[in-house]
Amino acid sequence: MSHLAVHVAALVVSGDDFLMLRQHKNWALPATAVRYGETLAEAVVRALGDQVGVAEAICGPFIGWAESIDTETPQSHTLTMYFQAVLLDSTTQPASQTAEVRWIPSWDAAELGLADGLAEFLGEHGLIETLI
Repeated sequence: MSHLAVHVAALVVSGDDFLMLRQHKNWALPATAVRYGETLAEAVVRALGDQVGVAEAICGPFIGWAESIDTETPQSHTLTMYFQAVLLDSTTQPASQTAEVRWIPSWDAAELGLADGLAEFLGEHGLIETLI
């Protein structure tokens, strides 16, 4: 039986830079699965705390969504909801499983090894320039 997993991702911007983390080989936005009984906003704030160690943050406006169906495992169907977020505490202390947390200039983001679908999402929403 297949099911839909709902995730949230936090886009934190400072000037022209995005707060991103590298797990394994790819750079990504802080993101997490939404827990039963948790609001989307609560999940965004939790992702920032759990993954980049930010003590205080606010979930901002909804940016958009992306859907992913793993063709190797059809039971894997994910809907990711992207939100802007604001840090109230700029200190970051990455979780142990996170290799690195950095502010990435928007003009460099497309050149990095981004998580699947992230470059397309950021490009579609005018946040980075991508080649077609």
